[in-house]
Amino acid sequence: MQIGEEKIIKEVDTRGMFCPTPLIFVSKELKNIPVGGRLKVLADDKAFKKDIKIWCHDTGNRLISLTEDNGVITAVIERGKGWHGDTLLEKLKFYLIGTKLHIYDYFFRIFRSAGPKYIITFMSIPEGFRAIEFLKEKGITDFITLPVPDEIYEYCGVVIGFKDRDRAVQVFNLLKENKFGVENIHIVDRERKYPVLQT
Repeated sequence: MQIGEEKIIKEVDTRGMFCPTPLIFVSKELKNIPVGGRLKVLADDKAFKKDIKIWCHDTGNRLISLTEDNGVITAVIERGKGWHGDTLLEKLKFYLIGTKLHIYDYFFRIFRSAGPKYIITFMSIPEGFRAIEFLKEKGITDFITLPVPDEIYEYCGVVIGFKDRDRAVQVFNLLKENKFGVENIHIVDRERKYPVLQT
């Protein structure tokens, strides 16, 4: 047994996948594990060693161990409570943006018809904001930025919302083609179960 393996709840094998796909799998699987639980990940993409360290920092998860043997990288990650910034300025910015996004969210909960019908989730908050900047640089502004609904992920996160299904799929594919860590498109349903759109 390697360091940190005593609390492993699940193992994910991403061998044969390349950036950002392994991180997307890690993000999705880790969200199904309780805080303090651990995920073991197998990968063979050389970029994974660097990427997983950055991703753990960006998402507030803890990298317990990272080893490589015969070209197979093994990472053990402990689920944390999310990233809230390192410096005082980052924390302040994080909470101000969060407050603004939650005000939008409450507005759309009251006035449902004004809100998005489809939302795109990201593997981390920084990845979501990088994607938003990318879209704005491309002149794509027909979306709303919101906090990730608690029903999808109970800790902090960011999503972008669209009224039109085809537009959500088009933007999701554009982000995926440009190697952004998009996870899923969810349908904003009346019961707030947010099923994943099958594309």
